[in-house]
Amino acid sequence: MLDDGDTTGLPKQWGRARAAHPSYTDFYRRSGYSGFEHEARSAGSLGVQLLHVLQDGHGLTDRATPDLLIGIRRRVARAPARYNLGDGWINIPTDRPHTVAAPPLTDVDYQIDGPSELIILAAPAQRLASAIESPALVERLAPVYERPFQDPMFPLLAGRAWTEAERADGLFVDSVALALLSALLSAADAHRSEGMTPAPPTDLRFTRVIDFIEAHLHQEITLTDLAAVACLSPFHFTRAFRARHGVSPVRFVQRRRIERSMRLLLQPGSRIAAVAHACGFADQAHFTTAFRRVTGSTPGAWRAARTA
Repeated sequence: MLDDGDTTGLPKQWGRARAAHPSYTDFYRRSGYSGFEHEARSAGSLGVQLLHVLQDGHGLTDRATPDLLIGIRRRVARAPARYNLGDGWINIPTDRPHTVAAPPLTDVDYQIDGPSELIILAAPAQRLASAIESPALVERLAPVYERPFQDPMFPLLAGRAWTEAERADGLFVDSVALALLSALLSAADAHRSEGMTPAPPTDLRFTRVIDFIEAHLHQEITLTDLAAVACLSPFHFTRAFRARHGVSPVRFVQRRRIERSMRLLLQPGSRIAAVAHACGFADQAHFTTAFRRVTGSTPGAWRAARTA
């Protein structure tokens, strides 16, 4: 368990500080970072907080919080940058976007000599560890704390999560958090030449999950809900679901929402706003964006082409 001041599972050189703030977002708003342009959003059942920040060059310290941090730099200046977890300075690449992960309950010093744009994903380490059933999560990630992680998909995923958080799409935000965590764990485990292959759910488990989705398409569906139906952790459920269906749970749910909306749109007298509500979209604008992404046209244009 990781509470305020508990260093269970943390490598010896880290975790010596106590959390002075309840979350990283709270710290950011009260620290020297507050002078930089920033905006915060949150969504999902994992306690994920997203910060979009524009920073100038600085030398500041991230104070200890209970959150595991994944900082995704989308734009970088070609200027020296480095950080220190308490055991020496680590250089940050400045030639392309990259990701830096930092453990909870740890002060991290930064020396950044140029401007940068980041999306910072922060979530309670204890909750993430419970979600993937890995009490030693923080320690398992140790190799990636000391080497910035470069993956071209990270900035893209972070950008989508930021957009969907504004629409309160918690399922998508949770899925992105777990996808990023999965990639970091894979990199860390590969460094140790270790691997984990979770057992896939039985057909009956998948049947229950699909039945649950169909029965609740008009409501918010969280990744935690689906994993509970399958009797798996969200982390293992996401990987097993993708292996079986070829898409992530969030993609599957969105596809089923669109498919249902198509049937409802063709019913006489149906209103687009009512269809959006019946299919679980936050509002008509969110529905229209999702519908266009799948079909290439708006709900109104799609219906008109089929009822003319």
